Amino acid sequence: MTTAIRQPSSAFRATGRRRNLVVLRAGDASLHEQWLAGPVPRTWDLVVSYFGDDPHRYRTGDVLRLDRKGPKWPALHHVLTVDLAESIDDYDYIWLPDDDLATDTATINTMFEYAKQYRLSLSQPALTEDSYYTHEITLVDRRFELRYTNFVEIMAPCFRREFLLRCLPTFDATQTGWGLDFHWPRFVPDTSSIAIVDAVTVRHTRPVGGPNLTAARAAGVNPWTEYHDYLVRHEISDLTTRVHRGVGAAHPRPIDESTAICVTVDRLRPGLTAWLDHHAAHADLIIVYSDDPAVRAFAEAAEHPVLVCDNAVHDADPVEREVANIHAAVATARAAGMAWLLPLGPRELFYDDGRRRWQIRGAGQVTFLAHEAVPMPHPVDDPFRECTVFRVSGCSPFLDAPANRSAVRLDRDITPADKHGFIGFTGASGTVTAPMILHYPYPSFESWLARATEAASSGGSMARHFAHYSRDLLQVAVAHGRLDGARACFQAEIPCEGMIDRMVRAGELMRVRGAGLTTESARRLG
Repeated sequence: MTTAIRQPSSAFRATGRRRNLVVLRAGDASLHEQWLAGPVPRTWDLVVSYFGDDPHRYRTGDVLRLDRKGPKWPALHHVLTVDLAESIDDYDYIWLPDDDLATDTATINTMFEYAKQYRLSLSQPALTEDSYYTHEITLVDRRFELRYTNFVEIMAPCFRREFLLRCLPTFDATQTGWGLDFHWPRFVPDTSSIAIVDAVTVRHTRPVGGPNLTAARAAGVNPWTEYHDYLVRHEISDLTTRVHRGVGAAHPRPIDESTAICVTVDRLRPGLTAWLDHHAAHADLIIVYSDDPAVRAFAEAAEHPVLVCDNAVHDADPVEREVANIHAAVATARAAGMAWLLPLGPRELFYDDGRRRWQIRGAGQVTFLAHEAVPMPHPVDDPFRECTVFRVSGCSPFLDAPANRSAVRLDRDITPADKHGFIGFTGASGTVTAPMILHYPYPSFESWLARATEAASSGGSMARHFAHYSRDLLQVAVAHGRLDGARACFQAEIPCEGMIDRMVRAGELMRVRGAGLTTESARRLG
């Protein structure tokens, strides 16, 4: 028997010489006991830095428990610089995972093997498709064994010992740890030293946040303010995550399942060309429902796989008509051999990277969050490219009903519950933060005025929804005796550039360059 960690407890011993170390911040709901279940022997020692209150918990086998309250990264700084100071040199690689990762002994062994084989300074296992996640780059890409990147998340970083020692001074610089994962890559010597290992996957089982944020807030720390200040202090302005290159998988994932998008278009709009061009890159079939001859002629002439159909019902409430069309699209898409259907509106864009990683194995329905475009102070010809700032779903009030949309696997008994979701599917249902829906209800006052006029003439549920979200503007319009009288009130609510910057930093808004390009959000979506 050899002592794996000499301090602070001589009772912590391991069989043989283990060159890898896992240091875990654990609460009472930690999943790490699953990691020890075997059946293969471990190639790593485990230290549990416990922040709970049970004096007997996790004191089993050759696992060392250390007690320390507080957020993850300052606590890990103390563990690595004080508690384990005399033994850290015994290890080649050190993994610092969150306690809500579902994995096992063999998976962790393999992760360390990849880190050693490719001599990675900084790495992490990829997240399974059904994981909670913040950064889409961390989700597994089955085409690769690993991807060389410029980013590894604080959720599960694995350090080569020498690189860990370089990064250690940053650990107690923040309470939340936000910003560390954008800072560490600056210490990496070259692009072949940092990678996400797709051949090794773990499942993140809980929503992003948790006890680490709770502890930080209890200490009086505003996470967003701390995050912003850390980025500014270290002159970190580019938050774009990138894949430099990948090492191909021996057995790549099969071709993704085909997807149809359906849309109801009441009349020919200037943005329809951009809408069709954008979605042709994200769908195998676009089903357009319309009774307008101009729309039908335009869509039939499009150089894309487009199927044009009559509305399933005529002269109905617009919402009822859209739901009826979605119901018809289920059968139409299934007959065309499609595996998934995603309903959209003509003022919405599906914002994906084209790799369809949302097609989670075993899922029957996947829901995408919608973010609403902040209007421009002048008339807008092409909102899909001119509108680049969006209200983040759940973080700031919308001018329109939240337009979350769901893609459904086309099982036999599928039927729409409404225009946002389905019933009758089999398998799991979940919401993802990326891809997303970019929603453009009123890119300018002129478009709001047109919508108000349409709602007033059509009545029904559309008018009720419109009135609910535009109540204040409509009251101003009534006071003026005309709808156009709300113009000044509408434009007064459009934030100036300085306010936009502050709201982006606070996570209330996000920036997007335009249709089909990369998201540049200055917040951690989740």
